[in-house]
Amino acid sequence: MDRNASMHFGLRMSEQKDVRMFPPVPMVYESMPAQDLNWEYRVLSVDPREKALPDATALNELGSAGWLLVSVVKASEREPVHYYFVRQQRI
Repeated sequence: MDRNASMHFGLRMSEQKDVRMFPPVPMVYESMPAQDLNWEYRVLSVDPREKALPDATALNELGSAGWLLVSVVKASEREPVHYYFVRQQRI
């Protein structure tokens, strides 16, 4: 046992009779072929003066379809709100 590690616990490991040292867990690396990821994008534009903004139910439906909301942009009061979504393209 490393002396620094035994000093960390305040007692030498040889003095602790009930402590068992386990071997380290091996790291397993899996070889997977590299593949290009293709993404698709969706923009939902809503003018709050004409239509209500999407609620949690509408956003959850998009999430269930695999869409991830990445940004919301509103440039000014007269501009619509833009919701930007992305998901991995289904092949």
